Amino acid sequence: MLRGENHPKHKLTEEQVKTIRELWSVGHRNIKVLARNNGVSTANIRKIVRGYTWKHILTWPYDDNIVRNEN
Repeated sequence: MLRGENHPKHKLTEEQVKTIRELWSVGHRNIKVLARNNGVSTANIRKIVRGYTWKHILTWPYDDNIVRNEN
């Protein structure tokens, strides 16, 4: 199974995903700005911060923030 940067149609790098999640965890909640700055849709940003996509690069702080934001 091809994931992340290994997938031929990827639009983000792992570094960009980590940055998006880090910004989200410190309180940056403007999804439109995150999407525009990274060249993806707002739906894509929502899936990233909720952990639906790019699951293979989740780390402990992101797991914790995702659980708290969905409850």
